[in-house]
Amino acid sequence: MNKAINGLDLYYEVEMPDIFLLDHPVGTVMGRAKYSNHFSFGQNCTVGNNKGIFPEIGERVNMMSGSKILGKSRIGNNVIIAANAYIKDQDVPSHTIVFGASPYLTFKANTL
Repeated sequence: MNKAINGLDLYYEVEMPDIFLLDHPVGTVMGRAKYSNHFSFGQNCTVGNNKGIFPEIGERVNMMSGSKILGKSRIGNNVIIAANAYIKDQDVPSHTIVFGASPYLTFKANTL
């Protein structure tokens, strides 16, 4: 029903945090990652596994349109994942904006 109404793939067994925002979630797939509060995502985002390992996502993480987090990735707190960024088996420090594709990610300070 959720998939048909919102175009979002978010199964009942995925444990979402108490506070999260679905900002136009069409085409988005949320896997069995560990999510923290104030998580938000837009359209065409993916959180998934690599070889059965899912990411850990800190507090106040915002996934912009088309971004992806896969595998053994740890995303710090207060992070913006830029549109079309691709993170696979890589850590992202807290208070950053991340651009690009793994393993060639670019980090800038997030002063917001």
